[in-house]
Amino acid sequence: MTRALLIVDDERETLKALRRELRRDYEVLTAESAEEGHALLRERLIPVVLSDQRMPGMTGTELYAAIKAEFPDTVRLLMTAYADTSAAIQAINAGGVYRFIPKPWDPPALAGAVRDAFALHERLSDQRRLLAGLEASAEALRRENQHLAELSQRSHELVGVAAHDLRNPIAAIQWFSTMQLGGAFTAREDAQRHLLKIQANAEFALQLLEDLLDITTLEHGNIALRLQDADLRGIIAAAASLNEHGARRKGITMAIDVPAGLPLVRCDVERIERVLSNLLSNAFKFSHRGTTVTVRARRLGRAVEVMIEDQGLGIHPEEIGGVFSKFQRTSTRTTGGEKSTGLGLSICKSLVERHGGTIRVESELGRGTRVSFTLPLEAERSS
Repeated sequence: MTRALLIVDDERETLKALRRELRRDYEVLTAESAEEGHALLRERLIPVVLSDQRMPGMTGTELYAAIKAEFPDTVRLLMTAYADTSAAIQAINAGGVYRFIPKPWDPPALAGAVRDAFALHERLSDQRRLLAGLEASAEALRRENQHLAELSQRSHELVGVAAHDLRNPIAAIQWFSTMQLGGAFTAREDAQRHLLKIQANAEFALQLLEDLLDITTLEHGNIALRLQDADLRGIIAAAASLNEHGARRKGITMAIDVPAGLPLVRCDVERIERVLSNLLSNAFKFSHRGTTVTVRARRLGRAVEVMIEDQGLGIHPEEIGGVFSKFQRTSTRTTGGEKSTGLGLSICKSLVERHGGTIRVESELGRGTRVSFTLPLEAERSS
């Protein structure tokens, strides 16, 4: 704590005497007027002020009344040769004077008053720091409670929407199974067709449950990335292999354009493969038979950018801003009647951002969509 003591008095000899007496224990600053003392207080932290009462212009009481709000923790001592009760009361009320010191002063009493004033300032500073800490803790607790309330609200929303989305496929599975067991589908072709419907609905329900588990884990921050140096060419190849069946089923060509020598990225291979697989699956769902879905990658400054581009139906410009929201479905319908959980792009965005990357969508209605995301280069990020 600073040991600066400001003495304000219009008599130079008094200032010299007080300075000689107190300079061994304190850094003594002096001012010959209340206005000069006020200016010094504005320049630096001064814990204690000792001012004479009777001075030309502004009195000590008036000085303290002026600085009381501006420097609330500064402890104020008032020195006066007048036994004026009314002036003392005014000084206490208007200026918050801590103690009076009579002129001529008693050196031990003066030293004790100044020492007590510094001790009081230290206690006031400690209390203010404690209060600031308590206020910061209370604000942090308020923010955490607000965050928990938002998470709770989102969880309720997720449960509501998920229950609605799960009801249809589960009801379909139940109905088709009941009809099959009841012998309603006697022809082999009918039975096969309805078993495929059961399978499709079961796959959708399972996908929705997996997406819900992922989005809940991501929102609560419980996901731990297993980072390693990885070659994006291998990750892209693995994701493409997982989606080959979907491409063949719809007669869609999948093209991969990834240059050799692409720098390694540090990522969770399984998670980024999930991102790519989601984006490819989306591209196939909204593409017509005979079109091409292309995967490209390139170095882009301090990152590697991956792009998935289709020649599908595209997205209405007014809907692009909300594509990464949970359960967000655009007015564009899948070309083969495929179902969408509405969580895939939200999961992709969360996973990419947890890697320190960014993701964006560009689309032209009727011409196709391109989704691109970046992953920072570990060598660049740590340099």
